[in-house]
Amino acid sequence: MLKFARSIVVFVILPLATLVSLSGAKKATPPVADSAKLTAWMKKNAHPFATCIPGDTLQDLASLRQIVGDARIVALGEGTHGTREFFQLKHRIVQYLATEMGFNVFAIEANLPEAWRINDYVLGGPGNPKELICGMHFWTWNTQEVLDMIEWMRAFNASGRGRIEFTGFDMQNPDTAAAIVNRYLAAHDPGWADTVNALLRFTPKPMSFVTATGTLPVADFAGHHVRYSGFIRTKDVSLYAGLWMRADTPDSVGAFDNMADQEIKGTKDWNRYTFDLDIPKNTNNINFGVLMASEGDAWFDSLTVLVDGKPWRNADFDLDLDDAEGPKGLGQYAASGYSIAMDDAVAKTGKRSLHLSGSPVAHRSLRLSGTPPATMNPEPMAHRLIDHLEASRGNMGTPTEADWIIRNAQVLLQRTLLVSGNNTGAVRDSSMAANFEWIADLARPGSKIVIWAHNGHINKRRLSMGGYLAEHYGPQFVALGFTANVGTYTALQSGRELSSENQLKPGPAGSFEAIAAATHVPRFLIDLRTAQKTPDVDTAFKSQMTMRSIGAVAMNDQFFPAPISDYFDAIAWVAETKASQCFGFCQ
Repeated sequence: MLKFARSIVVFVILPLATLVSLSGAKKATPPVADSAKLTAWMKKNAHPFATCIPGDTLQDLASLRQIVGDARIVALGEGTHGTREFFQLKHRIVQYLATEMGFNVFAIEANLPEAWRINDYVLGGPGNPKELICGMHFWTWNTQEVLDMIEWMRAFNASGRGRIEFTGFDMQNPDTAAAIVNRYLAAHDPGWADTVNALLRFTPKPMSFVTATGTLPVADFAGHHVRYSGFIRTKDVSLYAGLWMRADTPDSVGAFDNMADQEIKGTKDWNRYTFDLDIPKNTNNINFGVLMASEGDAWFDSLTVLVDGKPWRNADFDLDLDDAEGPKGLGQYAASGYSIAMDDAVAKTGKRSLHLSGSPVAHRSLRLSGTPPATMNPEPMAHRLIDHLEASRGNMGTPTEADWIIRNAQVLLQRTLLVSGNNTGAVRDSSMAANFEWIADLARPGSKIVIWAHNGHINKRRLSMGGYLAEHYGPQFVALGFTANVGTYTALQSGRELSSENQLKPGPAGSFEAIAAATHVPRFLIDLRTAQKTPDVDTAFKSQMTMRSIGAVAMNDQFFPAPISDYFDAIAWVAETKASQCFGFCQ
């Protein structure tokens, strides 16, 4: 495997900025703005609402009319994938937008064709809604809160008071999309059916990995030469382990290395490994850490960072990897079947080392068989299939039927790109944005749409889904982030078992959560765009705060600096929350 293909593990799964669901990156604490002034401004401009619990009374959400304005698309985020109040409030907001402002399409962060099966049900068709939710493949939506919203949609459509449809825009599972394309090909163009089957055979389990990740202060490194090194020991590592660092500029990745070309695999005793990078002057984000992108065991000890030949140290980071409570300054992420922990029994220097271990389990949603030809290049094959289908539109029934078949072929292509390692961009977010644009501009032209996804996808950061949509739709797109201060949430622990006992840590000084908690207002919506009238407040929201971001995996390091008012137009705040009522994994 080429170094480039390996590097996509870090480049795609560990995104280019904060507020992303899989990243455990921890940045150095930013300067704390005048918290009392920020709290006073927030309290003055907040729009309190009475409850998160869905019901017929919606007057307390009237501020949404001003926040949304004439926008056609409203994206609702979530600071975790497992918070009951986030889901309930999003249900209420969907109600308000549908009943009071004419929104008529709902789009969720779930696989496109599987999510659309629920549309028949909400429009009055038969089916078991629990089974339909499970069919979307994401345990995150397999909850009582989502079930309640779907039942409300069905009742709303039956009432004659309006109409709302249910759609999805993700692309992580190829099975249903492939089946839709194959049904057409088997009946009308059987010579191409083998192409779909070959693409399915190619789509392997996504590369899994385990990493400890931190974010370095840009001011110390931009425009300088960096040497990053550390001791690594391996046992039965099948692909590679290594140190990694990535410097992002506003337009691209300015510098990157992950030691994939140093062949740190198999079983090897302690060795010191090193790489050098020149960090561009216009760098705006630097991530670094350790990783193992395969099965096996790897131990890391005594990291060192040299800037222009001089040792760099910072109290926010435990580069010695000798802290019994874990590597200070490094957030941890472990995919399913992987683990990360301090090891008191193995060390090169000091008393302990950081131990990464992997024994990945089968991906739940894939059903693979056969072996693809060794010379097969899946991307051009998928493009040829789509070109052939486009040329065959006249034989594919109505234009709507043709569009549906071709869009599912696009999903198959997107999935192929995601797992093949042939793309340098944020494949999933750009694909979700493309699928959403198809929903909004072709499948449902002129519709008013509510998006449901994680904060890390709906925010306006470049290369996120929300960033693509903000560029495409301009002021017609409004991003509403969700956050909370304390409580519990549902998430995977160490990438393996679901738990609803994970704890939200109270917002530290300098966080949006701490400022919001100091208002003592339990629930509110706030339009961040109004901060532009108060320059020092606006500056704080753009550069001087942290905000929580947790995805599908429970995290100890939960807060990350972010230009909050650049990412979101408004924020939904809930002081105290509980875990979502999750039914568990779908069988």
